[in-house]
Amino acid sequence: MAWPRRRRALLSAKAPSSRRRSRGRAGRLLPPLAGVVLSILAYAAQNVWHVFHIQEVADALHGFGPAGLAIAVFLIGATEGTVILSFYVPGTAVLVLLLLGLQPPWNEALLLLGALMAGTLLGFGASVALGRALKRRLPRLVGRAAYRRMRYFLKRFGIVVVAATAFHPNPLALAFAIVGYLRVGRLWQYFAVAVLAQAVWWSLYASSASLLSQQTIVTGNNFQLVLAGLFSVWFVYELMPEKQGKTRRETDRS
Repeated sequence: MAWPRRRRALLSAKAPSSRRRSRGRAGRLLPPLAGVVLSILAYAAQNVWHVFHIQEVADALHGFGPAGLAIAVFLIGATEGTVILSFYVPGTAVLVLLLLGLQPPWNEALLLLGALMAGTLLGFGASVALGRALKRRLPRLVGRAAYRRMRYFLKRFGIVVVAATAFHPNPLALAFAIVGYLRVGRLWQYFAVAVLAQAVWWSLYASSASLLSQQTIVTGNNFQLVLAGLFSVWFVYELMPEKQGKTRRETDRS
């Protein structure tokens, strides 16, 4: 009778770990799956149901003038730079759609991207504050795998991670939240590197704005399908067993 009891004890000990792994995998798969569904729904709303069109939205925003557009882009940047919000609000997709509809010249593109960078810096400050306030709740809210992976890179490479991930505000938002959680000293250095690195990336984006408006492969009519394809690649990537094993090994080292 001892063996069945011992076996039940072992099975009950393994069950919580198995459930945690299942919840973690579901948490990784949910964002890309939601992105695919929402992108297809947005495409249908614009091109099938004709609920809206991005050009109509862009024309309406033109009525607010350069200052109004800059404020709108600033708010998008603040949302993208704030951890947790950036995971669930498709600010980057909205911005690309607006650029496709607005087709701004060089000087206007620089103004908008400057406003975007200012907004992201405000969001990064909010991410630091959230990291300090949430403390141990932060990994659960942002996803334990993403948290451990970014923390591993920050511990190994330090401030270089900020420069390497400055091409998009979402990973920077997570990095700044972890920096706040760890209460890293000399915080101004992280913001200085973020400003310089983003200035380089945003300048490259602004210089390609005219090319973006001239090309015909990705347009305001099919951008949602392109976005759905990118989310599908992300979904397949999260399904890869090799990737999951590598992530577990990296997080174990950290």
